[in-house]
Amino acid sequence: MPTTSISTPSSARFPSKSRRRPTSFSNARTVSFTIAKGQSHMYKSGQSKKIFQLVLLILAGGSIYPLVYLRQNFEATILQVFDMSNAELANLYSMLGIIFVVGYLPSGWLADKFPTKYMITFSLVLTAVAGLFYARIPDKSMLVYIFLVWGFASVFTFWSALLKAVNLLAEKNEEGRFFGALDGGRGVVEAALATVAVAIFAAFVGDGGSNLADTKAGFQAVVYMYCAVLIVLALVLFFVLSSDETAKDEVTHGEPAESTFAAVRRILKIREVWVLMLALFCGYTLFWAYYYFSGYLTTNHAVTPVAAGVVTVVVMWMRPIGGFGGGYLADKLGKSRVLSAAMLVSAIGLIALALMPGGFAIGLVYALVVLVGLFVYVIRGVYWSLLEDCRVPVAATGIAIGLISLVGYLPDIVLPQISAAIYTAYGDDVAGANNLYFLITAGIGLVGAVAAGYFAVLVKKRKVAEAEQSAVSATLVGS
Repeated sequence: MPTTSISTPSSARFPSKSRRRPTSFSNARTVSFTIAKGQSHMYKSGQSKKIFQLVLLILAGGSIYPLVYLRQNFEATILQVFDMSNAELANLYSMLGIIFVVGYLPSGWLADKFPTKYMITFSLVLTAVAGLFYARIPDKSMLVYIFLVWGFASVFTFWSALLKAVNLLAEKNEEGRFFGALDGGRGVVEAALATVAVAIFAAFVGDGGSNLADTKAGFQAVVYMYCAVLIVLALVLFFVLSSDETAKDEVTHGEPAESTFAAVRRILKIREVWVLMLALFCGYTLFWAYYYFSGYLTTNHAVTPVAAGVVTVVVMWMRPIGGFGGGYLADKLGKSRVLSAAMLVSAIGLIALALMPGGFAIGLVYALVVLVGLFVYVIRGVYWSLLEDCRVPVAATGIAIGLISLVGYLPDIVLPQISAAIYTAYGDDVAGANNLYFLITAGIGLVGAVAAGYFAVLVKKRKVAEAEQSAVSATLVGS
């Protein structure tokens, strides 16, 4: 009996505890699951917001330049409507090119002084306002002022702000995809808007485009369409795009503000910045080969202008494939490695094109041109993603973008001079000039491939050094 009396309460207590434990554990597990589910929902919500903002930035970048470079699809119409010569139009775009080069560095300074949200919005609105004046078809003497405004709005207040906004939006493991999406997406937007513009113009002009009144009306409708897109985008971006780069800078660095000259000196002391400048210069030089594909096909291989046009259009559609695909591979395999490989393939492709004799299998020539175009767009989609690895302070990101752009986009000025010298020296042998131009471009591309590879080495060395320093610090703390 005593044994029974002792065991009975004991058996009653233990089951009661065993019943409480699962209940307590179940509640804790439920709370943990709820918290995890909430965090997952917040992460997905944050990612969706970032992607939506990236799409808006892509739309902005893909919409502002087609209006400025309306010449690409409507050159003959512009000459007719404004009663101007090719030389006069070329002078306007030469001026615009100079403004771009001069504007890259101030663009970076402005992007660091003002929130990118307001810079981009202002640029879109100002470009649209100048476009509305352009649509009124003023006297051609007024076009210089319109192009001055466009140069200011599309570079000084826009270019570095756009790249900085994407840089701030992307996490470290997303930079390749985000910058690849920016370039590839811009290509899609430009192509889509051009298709709409041509359809609008055709609706006004019809089959007979000789009527000046109809031509003017169609041209005005096209310009109004681009202006409307820019204004709508500006409004959406103003209310949707984040403007928290200042807060991010303070949280990340907590450093006092420094003067522009101090920031420039600090940036120029970063070895990776110099290597990125060289890589961008070489990569952009490879891109310039695209402008010579049509002439190469018609001259070197006796292809009809229509066939050459089809091939170059196919190359244009490689932009989204190269941009998105290259960005994805960059995040998976390494940004500088993918950039180096793309430059190497592009350079080898150009060398092969230069060495192909006339009458060579034309299908292979077409395929090689498209392949080079694909890898050129991989290059364009990847090179700016290396900016984060330069370890530039967020507060000086805009100035860094301006400095790198100033050097990297010099081919816009240098290559036409080199090209003119080559074609002048070769005279009537245009095919030989095309081949030499491709070989020189390929040589510069090979230098870029080495530069991108060296960039990867620098980043790896720095990470190893940081890991060793962390290990030493941990050892000292432990002792």
